[in-house]
Amino acid sequence: MTRVLKRPCSGIAAAWLLFLTIYFLFPPFVRAEDEPYVDRLVREASSRRLFERQEWRALVHYRPSLARGFHSVIDDPVFFLSDEGKDDPQKEMEATIRAFFMTGEKNGLHPRCRFVARFSWLKKELNIDESLLPSFDCGGFKEYINAIKPESSVLIFPVAHMNSPASMFGHTLLRIDSGTESKLLSYAVNYSAFTDETNGIAFAFKGIFGYYKGYFTILPYYEKIKEYSDIEKRDMWEYRLNFTKEEVRRIVEHIWELKDIYSYYYFFDENCSYNLALVLEAGRPGLDIAGVLPPWVIPMDTITAVEDAGLGSGEPFYRPSRATRIGYIESITAPGSQTLAKEIAEGSKDPEEALKGPVMDRAEKIKTLDLSVEYIQYLYSKKKLEREVYLKRYIKILSARSTLGKSGGYDIPRPASPDRGHGPSRLFAGAGVKRGASYSSLGIRPANHALMDPDAGYLQGAAISFLDTELRYNFTERKLSLERLTVLEITSISEVGRFFKPVSWKAGAGVFREEFLRREHRTVFKVSGGPGISFNRGGLFYIFAEPALKAGGGLEKGYSLGGVLTAGFLKQVTGSWKTQAQARAEDYWLGDRHSVYAIEANQIFSINGNNALNLNLKRERFDGFYSSEINFAWNRYF
Repeated sequence: MTRVLKRPCSGIAAAWLLFLTIYFLFPPFVRAEDEPYVDRLVREASSRRLFERQEWRALVHYRPSLARGFHSVIDDPVFFLSDEGKDDPQKEMEATIRAFFMTGEKNGLHPRCRFVARFSWLKKELNIDESLLPSFDCGGFKEYINAIKPESSVLIFPVAHMNSPASMFGHTLLRIDSGTESKLLSYAVNYSAFTDETNGIAFAFKGIFGYYKGYFTILPYYEKIKEYSDIEKRDMWEYRLNFTKEEVRRIVEHIWELKDIYSYYYFFDENCSYNLALVLEAGRPGLDIAGVLPPWVIPMDTITAVEDAGLGSGEPFYRPSRATRIGYIESITAPGSQTLAKEIAEGSKDPEEALKGPVMDRAEKIKTLDLSVEYIQYLYSKKKLEREVYLKRYIKILSARSTLGKSGGYDIPRPASPDRGHGPSRLFAGAGVKRGASYSSLGIRPANHALMDPDAGYLQGAAISFLDTELRYNFTERKLSLERLTVLEITSISEVGRFFKPVSWKAGAGVFREEFLRREHRTVFKVSGGPGISFNRGGLFYIFAEPALKAGGGLEKGYSLGGVLTAGFLKQVTGSWKTQAQARAEDYWLGDRHSVYAIEANQIFSINGNNALNLNLKRERFDGFYSSEINFAWNRYF
């Protein structure tokens, strides 16, 4: 009888069924040490929401956006490691962490060497084990940091450049100091638009609408002094910041990340001051300077924001330009000696022969040669002298000067620093009478400084303002109207002297309401601008000649083309009183033909730094119709 062996198939099948059920319902636990290290770091960063931290937003220049939540103001795609990094802080962080583990380079550098500030912060936050990372030397960054040797920082403010529309707001840059005693050997961090444009109007238009790319550069500070102080005749103010050595290093690391990276430059908002504020935020965690800036940003706004954030350290240092030094020595030198100093610098007089004889005493000789030394250096900086000619003449002047011994130096008067000036925005309210009809007025100007604002902290004769708006309510007509809307107005009154002969100029565009018949008004758009000349004779005397165009429905043929001649006198009489007298003649000979003649006197009285009272008297003749007006207003600056 054959025995049949029975296999326990049913038992085995039941065991496998039970195993599979448990496996799929309760998957095996994956230990953390089995998870790839980079994935664990990404998961931890995401769970802790590090991408929402202010430090991360500062490093990638993220700003709030109504449409996208957050977006970076950096426009160069090379700056982002994620294709969506410009508008997604989380994806950019995740891509950055993973990029640190790459074995190859990207865009010429390994991400760890390219984004050193990001790596420093993420390493600290996530406690990254460097032994698990690919090994890279980062030699370029080491050379960079060893050359700069960052220890402290200074915010630099070169004042307005009278003959450059792009620089009439002033400028801001950052100086990084090392342990060396000479600050001339420090490095300057600068952001500016890169362009070869030489047409001022084209530059202004493109700058307003973001047609230029802006880049950060870092170069020796003495080169910036040469550019601003010697060539452009701009005084400089230095504001020391209280960043620690560690914070200054973070700033320098971030500047390395921005090397050769562009963002589009906008004259009124994303400009030098705005971008520099973002760099400062990278130095100190939690700092938010750009967040408190107004929608339009000028250099003075950054200075104020830095002071308000408690970053200032002591009084600013004043560095007068070479032109200021020349002007001061000229002011204390006799007229004949001034002429002689100029002739010596220009080579028409020999310094030793010119100073022979008893006519001039030792003190006057010293001032004459010192003035000549300053002026010949200015001529060379402006490339008006060949190097060989300059050196030969310069050494000869110094040789003559050395025979006179040392002097007590020159105590150049220190003007009010820019942070002591009035606020750039202005709110004003007033009342007046014109042709017997009384009115009240209310207006606002976002920025920056008008010709009849107090001079303290600003450059005399320089004015630039935009969107200056005035509304008036006429009590006789019981009507509210727009009196004027100045889109942009720039005035540069540069005095002609013995050593400098600049061209003054002005330009403006805006909408205003003009009375062309008795109690009849029309609204026109006007554009005008042109050259002028100015002399200082106890105050600024000036005259301008400007082509002008008016356009509007109230004009015959819809336009008027003509010219404007303006002459006036401007003087800061005391620290609190400024006066102006002006005459204007307008004649339009194409389109709507008419003429306007006006004389006016303006007075402004400062109550304190941000409050002033203004009085205006005006008499006008419009094609045979006369009108007189008196206006009194209170100005509040902020």
